[in-house]
Amino acid sequence: MGITQTDLADKLGTTAATISRLETDGIKISVDWLKPLATILQVPMSNLIDEPSPERIEMLGRVEPDGKIFPVSLEETEGFVLRIPATHPVAVHLTQDHGPFRSGELLVGERFESEKLDQGFGRDCLIGLKDGSILLRRLVRGPKNAKRYCLVPLQPGAKEKYIDRLLWCAPIVMSIRYF
Repeated sequence: MGITQTDLADKLGTTAATISRLETDGIKISVDWLKPLATILQVPMSNLIDEPSPERIEMLGRVEPDGKIFPVSLEETEGFVLRIPATHPVAVHLTQDHGPFRSGELLVGERFESEKLDQGFGRDCLIGLKDGSILLRRLVRGPKNAKRYCLVPLQPGAKEKYIDRLLWCAPIVMSIRYF
């Protein structure tokens, strides 16, 4: 930014020697320093303490109806880390289209074991069967007095399957599409 240590020191009310020690880890930086430094340098505070990370994605702005990007506030420029909205995530890579999901996408599901399988009803899920196979299906409650689960294929015209027991199900919580 073209700011010298002396300029920065003047803006912070300290000495150039102190700024030099801050830069070279000669002294530990406190929270009291972070906010004024971030304001002067026009960067988010996290940029001053975090190591650069490929997981952190820079937020450039919001897309307006005309396609123009509207810049975000200083607080929003910190970006984000892509977090999976699941405690026990599992994923698959699609090699062809399946229902609303497209070839090349990664599907991430939240895996539930037998005691929580009801959380998958009415949702597209990855489903673990007792024979070791895993299916991508819509999980539906089976008809009364019949099999407990109905597995509905996402492909039109494919036949549903009725079964008594699932090992686990993982409702889809995220789809990642690569271009």
